Amino acid sequence: MTRYSKAMKKLVILLMLMTSIGSLKNPIYADEASRVTWQPSSSGSCENCNLFGRQMPFWDLTEARYNGANVSHASLHGAQAKGAYFNGIKAKYADFSRSDVSNAHFLNANMQNARLSNITANGANFSAASLDNSYMMKAQMVGATLKGLSARNIQAQGADFSAAMAAAATFDNANLRGAIFNGTVLSGATFLNSDLAGASFRDARLDGANLATARNANQADFSGACQSAETQLPAEIYLPSCG
Repeated sequence: MTRYSKAMKKLVILLMLMTSIGSLKNPIYADEASRVTWQPSSSGSCENCNLFGRQMPFWDLTEARYNGANVSHASLHGAQAKGAYFNGIKAKYADFSRSDVSNAHFLNANMQNARLSNITANGANFSAASLDNSYMMKAQMVGATLKGLSARNIQAQGADFSAAMAAAATFDNANLRGAIFNGTVLSGATFLNSDLAGASFRDARLDGANLATARNANQADFSGACQSAETQLPAEIYLPSCG
């Protein structure tokens, strides 16, 4: 082999090594369009974005604007989204478990079948949102606004809805064992066929509410709660008038 040939061989090997190192720094994805290539800061905005199925765990979405976005089947597990705007989002089967969405906005959001276990949503606004069939075990929704919320068939054992504004909310066919509604405004809310074993409604306002077919109501705590003439309760429960 000539000296020239040896030099060329070394040059080819060097070029191959450089190419390999470059590919490690900038990996090629088979489906480039399917991944999120950026992570928004606290001032980020992605309104009306299609983020179906995206993986966004532990992202910082503080005060970000995602109004109208489609995050169905997406994972926002452990995300920090205090004060964020999710009004009108599509979030079917989305995972918000262990995320912090305190004081966030979810007006008219469609979050059916979502995973909301251990979510912190204190002071958040879920007015007219749908959480039907969602998993909400040990969710923290203290002081949240839940007016007109649809929460049928939810699994919300141990969830805390204390001091929430939940007028006209629907909790039918829900598992609310050990759930807390202390001081919650439940005017016109319904709990048809829901399991209330171990639940607490201390000082709750139940004027116009319908708990007529609620199960295990005799195992719930209604101390200090009140009703109106329109309230429907199981036969074994009696409450004073709200006045």
